[in-house]
Amino acid sequence: MSSPCSPAPEPEVAVRGGGPHPPGRAAPPGGAEAAEAAVGELPHSALMARNHRHPAVRASLRVVAEADAVAVVTPRYEPHGSVPLRSCMTMPPNGVLYGKPVLPVGLGTVSSHSVGLGGGLGTARALPATFLYDHWFTDIGGWSPDPRADDLLRRAARGLRASAIGEAVAA
Repeated sequence: MSSPCSPAPEPEVAVRGGGPHPPGRAAPPGGAEAAEAAVGELPHSALMARNHRHPAVRASLRVVAEADAVAVVTPRYEPHGSVPLRSCMTMPPNGVLYGKPVLPVGLGTVSSHSVGLGGGLGTARALPATFLYDHWFTDIGGWSPDPRADDLLRRAARGLRASAIGEAVAA
């Protein structure tokens, strides 16, 4: 707990990827501290069976439970998130996402791909979604955002961080 004179605690952000993504594409912007729970790498059979005892699924759920905030990165072809992502987001024990700030981030080729971003987050406190066009990224030395994407990601990260700090300070 911090006093009014001490700096607020640095929030930890869990980044959840909704599908297969190139390395680094779901990395948090602005130098945020983060732990990634890449749903696309989890065994889909365990997710579909809601097997929260599978070691990889349990580790992913732990990342979300211990995070102050969560960013959900969804692929362009599934604005509500992939079936494994939706399964995983509804799997955490009751209360894990309750009131937790969650930032939906979508990637796509046309703005209509942003419809529904943030749906299916249950009791989480969904922040306004951020939508990024695929062509705003280059695949030179990893996925790098151009200035437009970088600016949007930084603004979204500041909002997520501010929400997480507010939660941490209030606790």
